[in-house]
Amino acid sequence: MRGTVMPAAHATSQPPATRWLAEHALGFDYDMLPADARRIVRHCILDWYAVTLAACREPAVAALVDDALEEGAGGASPVIGHAAGVSQGAAALIQGTAAHWLDYDDVNLAITGHPTAVVYSALLPLALARGSTAREVMAAFAAGYETACRVGRWLGDVHYRHGYHATATAGAVAAACARLMRLSTAQTASALCLAGTQAAGLKALFGTMAKPLHAGLAARNGLMAARLAARGLGAGQQGLEAAQGFAAVLSPAPDWPAATATPPGGLFLGGRLFKYHASCYGTHAVIECGRMLRERGARVQDIARITLHAHPGSENMCNIATPRTANEARFSLRMNAAFGLLGLDASAIDAYTPARLADPAIAELRDRMRVEFHDDLAMIESRMLIEHHDGSAMQARHDAGVPAGSIDDEAACLQAKFHALAAPVIGVGAAGRLRDAILDLDAAPGLHALAVTVPATGGAA
Repeated sequence: MRGTVMPAAHATSQPPATRWLAEHALGFDYDMLPADARRIVRHCILDWYAVTLAACREPAVAALVDDALEEGAGGASPVIGHAAGVSQGAAALIQGTAAHWLDYDDVNLAITGHPTAVVYSALLPLALARGSTAREVMAAFAAGYETACRVGRWLGDVHYRHGYHATATAGAVAAACARLMRLSTAQTASALCLAGTQAAGLKALFGTMAKPLHAGLAARNGLMAARLAARGLGAGQQGLEAAQGFAAVLSPAPDWPAATATPPGGLFLGGRLFKYHASCYGTHAVIECGRMLRERGARVQDIARITLHAHPGSENMCNIATPRTANEARFSLRMNAAFGLLGLDASAIDAYTPARLADPAIAELRDRMRVEFHDDLAMIESRMLIEHHDGSAMQARHDAGVPAGSIDDEAACLQAKFHALAAPVIGVGAAGRLRDAILDLDAAPGLHALAVTVPATGGAA
């Protein structure tokens, strides 16, 4: 992807971090986005609808809707899969949680997190309320996505290793909302400060229902920050870079030059990674290693010992040894490696069923594995070493942090994923119409073309 989006003023001077990020976000415009970047934005939105539709009927999502209504947060903002309207903030919270519920949403390693779930979930209710054009939303989405990645680079990998869930802390949704609302630089800086002072999210809660809630809270808080800044609620202009500010508090080693550096291809959108397995992205490499070894003839009954090598960052991210729930299974290197070796499909949202968790064959294979952590591996890279009873050995290595194939390949895979997740919920015909509307979003006057009606029992509409 060629081209970059950077206000001209940045070529000659660099203001303090908060205002720099504000100016950078406000500088995004649809016409400045390269064609590939626009296509990637559409892909991110397509993926958002796929995973959000798949989770819209989850009991926890319904509980969030009920809680919003009980709290008096009813309103005009629709929530996918639910008849009741809620406030903009409640819609951002609910749909942000739903988008991340299955941990099947896209990833960017610049923040070691999930930017789309947070950014689009905040933009959608705001755009519908304001009557924003689709192109305005696409520009605002790019602004929020890029700002999130820059904040992620600023905080550094050490922020994530320290125990913060960067999806929640580095979401920078306020920047996207501020761009859509056309706030001033000062207002946008205040919005970023208001969002920064709410940043929270503990990695200790991975594998629980709190993890997807992180995304919903970040979406709601970022939207609220922009709305309050627009109403004159000031929060200073240097809250992110101050001595006891956002970066200093949340990162032992903040790296501002990394935040301002131009990424390969000009935009962080070029580093998006879509999921084709319904598990933590840190487990995808071991799934692929297992599949590769199976295709090369590895037979479970011949295996004496299995060793998994992963990056040290995986130890506190996806190393649940004996998962007891579907959420825990999504964060288990051993469980997902077993899926790969056994040829089990990890792409379906019901892949991690209680029956599979209790399957003695899967459990026995899982428990034969040893996990080691090695610094020579990339963040989302793994090796699998198999030792056979006869003394022979096989190994495979895979880096899931490298986008696979061309953007056309990506489009085909995403459309297949969208159909698999959306059609059972809204019907084949409706899923096809929604897919086409998203892929032709640039020509739409607004987001109302993406309105989704979910039948009471799913459907074949």
